Amino acid sequence: MARTTLRSRRNSPPEKIRPNILLLCADDHRADAIGGLGHPVLRTPNWDRLLRDGTVFTHTFTTVPVCTPARAELLSGCSALSTGVRWFGDTLPSHLPLLPHTFVQAGYNTFFTGKWHNDGHPTERGYQETRRVFVGGMTDHRMRFEENGKTVTGFSSELFAEAVCDYVRAQEEEEKPWFAHVAFTAPHDPRTPPMGWRVDPRRVPLPPNFMPEHPFDNGEMTIRDELLTGFPRTEEEIRQHLADYYGMLLHLDAQVGRILAELDATHQRNQTLVVYTSDHGLAVGSHGLMGKMNLYDHSVRVPLILRGPGVPEGVQQDALCMGFDLYPTLCDLCAIPIPDTVEGKSLKPVLERETHTHRDTVFSTYRDVQRMVRTDRYKYIFYPQIDKEQLFDLTSDPHELTNLLDEWRFRPTQWYKPAEDPMKYREIANSLRVRLTE
Repeated sequence: MARTTLRSRRNSPPEKIRPNILLLCADDHRADAIGGLGHPVLRTPNWDRLLRDGTVFTHTFTTVPVCTPARAELLSGCSALSTGVRWFGDTLPSHLPLLPHTFVQAGYNTFFTGKWHNDGHPTERGYQETRRVFVGGMTDHRMRFEENGKTVTGFSSELFAEAVCDYVRAQEEEEKPWFAHVAFTAPHDPRTPPMGWRVDPRRVPLPPNFMPEHPFDNGEMTIRDELLTGFPRTEEEIRQHLADYYGMLLHLDAQVGRILAELDATHQRNQTLVVYTSDHGLAVGSHGLMGKMNLYDHSVRVPLILRGPGVPEGVQQDALCMGFDLYPTLCDLCAIPIPDTVEGKSLKPVLERETHTHRDTVFSTYRDVQRMVRTDRYKYIFYPQIDKEQLFDLTSDPHELTNLLDEWRFRPTQWYKPAEDPMKYREIANSLRVRLTE
C-alpha cells in the first residue's frame, strides 16, 4: 500500500494554485536563428518543440541592444529610458519591484543560475536560492565553480542546465510554485562550441545583408565587438564566425532540451510556463557589422517563445512587442497583480486572441549616436551626431538594404522620372520622426 501511495505522489506532484515559471534567457541570440522559423542551417529540435507546443512572438524588440540595459528591462518591466540603465555599470533604481520580488510576494520559491550582468547580486534582487552564478559580462565558456568544498568545471551552458535541472527535481514535491531563471552566456563570444557541435563553415551561407563594411560611420565602429575580425570583412571570415555562432546555438538548444526533459521526468510540464528569450541579437556580418551595437533588426529583435498554461499551441504572432512586456505578461498569466511601476503591456490579450495587435510602434536607442522607431512596415533610424537618416520598407525589404531616403531619390532630372513620388518617403519619415521625438 505504501508503494502505491509513493508511486501516486511521484506521478502526480502537488497541484499548485499558480503555474511554475521557467525563464530561459540567452545572450546574443538573434530572432531569426531558430530552425523552426526557417533558418537555412540550424536544426534546433528543442526550440522547435517549444514552437509547436506554444506561441512565438516573432517581433519582439529590446530598447537598448546591450546586455546590462536589456536585462534590466526584463527584471523591471520598464524601458531603459526609465530605469536609467543604458550602459554597463548603470544601477537599477532601488524603488522598482523586480520580477523575482513580485513572485516571492505572491508565494513563489525563486531561483537563479547563470550570467548576472546587473548591479548587486541575485540574492539581493529577489532570488532566494542561487547556484553557479557568473557575475560579469563575458568570459571563457569553460567555467569553474566551488561547491561544497569541491571544484566543478565544465561548459557554461551545461553547468547552468545541470543546476536548474537539480532545482526542478528538488521542487517536484513542493506545494509552493517556483520561478527559476536561467541566464545563459551562450552564444556570446568567445564562440567556442564543444567538440561534436561544430559547424563546417563551407556549408554556411552568407546572410542576405552581408557587406564587407558598413556604408558609413554609425558612431560605434571601433568598439571591441567590431574588432573581432578585420576591415573589410571577408566572406571566409564571416562564414567561420557564423559557423562558430551556429555551433554555440546548436549546443544551447540541446541544453534547453535537457531542461525540458527534466520537466517531463518530474511530471511538472503541465504546471510550468516556459519562456525562452534573449537580451538582444547580433550582427555577425550583417550590414558589415559584428556586434549588437546597432539598431537593425538582427540586433534589436529577439526570440520570445512561451509554452504552458494559458498559452495557445503552434501559434506565430507578429504583433509588435518589447522585452519589458514580459514582466506584466507573466504576472497576468499567473494571476498576480502587476506593480504600478511596470511600464510594459501584458501580452495576455494577444495570447487569448482578444486582439491581433499590441503596439503600433516600437523604439530602440544606442547611446547618443543612434535612434530608431519601427512600425509593422517601416523603420526609421536617425544618427543624431551626423544628421543621417535611414528609412526601410520592411515589407519589400526585410533585410534593410534599401534606404528610401538616399538623396539621389529626391534629385530632379529630365532623364529619370521615378515610378512613384519619392517625397512620400519623406512624409513617412517625418511622421515617424515625430513619433520618435514623442
